[in-house]
Amino acid sequence: MRHYLVVANQTLRQPELADKIRACTDAGPSEFFLLVPATRAHEPVRWTPADAAAVARRRLDNALERFRALGAHVVGEVGDPSPVVAIGAVLRRRSFDALILSTLPVGPSQWLRRDVPARIERLFNIPVELVTPELDLDAVERVETVAAVTASMSAAPNVQQAVAAP
Repeated sequence: MRHYLVVANQTLRQPELADKIRACTDAGPSEFFLLVPATRAHEPVRWTPADAAAVARRRLDNALERFRALGAHVVGEVGDPSPVVAIGAVLRRRSFDALILSTLPVGPSQWLRRDVPARIERLFNIPVELVTPELDLDAVERVETVAAVTASMSAAPNVQQAVAAP
């Protein structure tokens, strides 16, 4: 049985990640551990760590449901905002055959700008399989951004103006 650590956040709903999960299960018995770092959105709106964790939790729960519907054996958790720190925490508790890192394409990807795939391979000596979907701005989960901001509006009235601005 192959064991995969899957790390993703904004790209969890992209079809390329589901295709990768399906390809792994088609290749033989597989188990997946889905790690969603609680990274904040790079929006003009201020997010709290609690907002980022809430969005990551919703994304994790939705992804677990979708991947299980594909027939994947998958569990997961929300991790530290830093993907490298979050991965290290999981790897101290469990071992995996490979790590699947799903991130936005070059340009909008903070993880690629920070060379996260190479850092992971160097630090943890685990093969990294990169899944980088075509950028589809409509598929990026803007609804969750609005939901998180709405929850924060009572604490920060000036946020409402930032959300209403074009």
